[in-house]
Amino acid sequence: MFPVTFMTVRHGVHVSLFALALLTMYHFWSGKAPKIEFNYSLDAVILLTFAGLFVSVLLSQISRGAIHFAAFDGPSRVLIAGIVWLFIRQLNISYVKVLSIAIPVGLICVFLSTQLNPDAYWDKRYATYFVDPNTLGSQTFILGLLSFLMIGWGVKKSKALIVLQVLGGLLGLYVSVGAGSRGGWLTAPFILLLVLFLRFGDIAHASQSQKQKMCLQTIAVCICAFLLFLMGFYFSEKLSTRIIGGYFEILNWFSGANLDTSAGTRLSMWKFSLQFANESLLFGYGEEKNIMHVLQNSPLNIAANGTAINTIALTGPHSDILSKLLSAGLFGLGAYLSLLLVPFSIFWKYRNAQVFNVKQAARIGLFYITGIFIAGLSNEQLSLKYLCTFYGLMVATLLAQVLYKSSSIKPICQSSVV
Repeated sequence: MFPVTFMTVRHGVHVSLFALALLTMYHFWSGKAPKIEFNYSLDAVILLTFAGLFVSVLLSQISRGAIHFAAFDGPSRVLIAGIVWLFIRQLNISYVKVLSIAIPVGLICVFLSTQLNPDAYWDKRYATYFVDPNTLGSQTFILGLLSFLMIGWGVKKSKALIVLQVLGGLLGLYVSVGAGSRGGWLTAPFILLLVLFLRFGDIAHASQSQKQKMCLQTIAVCICAFLLFLMGFYFSEKLSTRIIGGYFEILNWFSGANLDTSAGTRLSMWKFSLQFANESLLFGYGEEKNIMHVLQNSPLNIAANGTAINTIALTGPHSDILSKLLSAGLFGLGAYLSLLLVPFSIFWKYRNAQVFNVKQAARIGLFYITGIFIAGLSNEQLSLKYLCTFYGLMVATLLAQVLYKSSSIKPICQSSVV
């Protein structure tokens, strides 16, 4: 249920997390099957990875002698997801098949929500009553691409499921365009390059009779993706206007002609953030501290930068890296990068696993984390509670699929099936 309720029901994603947490506690204390087992090598690393943000916030607050419990909301959700992972990985469930249905269904629900609740729009940009356009656009774009990528070449599936995945993917991209999140759209070329890299590896290991067919499939998909972009750019005024406008906003910021634009404000915030981070590099300022006085004393505090100063003081720097660096210093940045890189490395190891579900889960994990990282450069993807909960559950679920009885799974094989 967590992909379905993610952006349509406030707190819905938390219900899934806490329900699974209660099941985990029950099986741990009762000792009933499936028993929760712990291996002190990889399991310890994964749990520390899930706990990293929580620990970094704690260290930051101890260093400043001030405890602010609200700052633990998001990090605690990720930590709980790590504990849940210990339980769900014991279950012989095809999680990737469940996600291949739940994600497109969730995207369809998001589309219906935007159409049925026009009062939630932000200046004619799609939003829901608790999800802002930037977050909505980034998340629906990433999940829309995943919906397409879960179809899988060379695997027999029901036509109804394929229709559902294609519909969910298209509606996800449609909502993203309506939300106007340019940071989310930047994920497309990086995910596509990763897809092609993995595909070429499959082609290299395929039999001679299959190579030509796989090459033609790959070319056809690339052409379709390119045509889809051209059609969207030509027929969608929102898409073309946002892309062209973003180019000139960045150009005007570098030339100094106009700093008070959407992209210009964001660039100014990043510039401020790097300067302020150096003043408290190790432990940061903490999320609860009002840094307005720090901004006011900066030499960058000029009238042209007024919008950027007010925005960063109220909503943060609009970047996951800079947000963690400002709030918890280098410890926070390290915890954030570990939360991305550790699962990414595990998924990379099993990207060519012999078991198809493991292989697909690993690759979906690679695409998902790549999207979250790229989108997080310009829109915070791991800040609010529901975002942390969803990321934690997604990674925990995919890791549970990949590492279920991993000792019997060959990480690398020569396989021609994507």
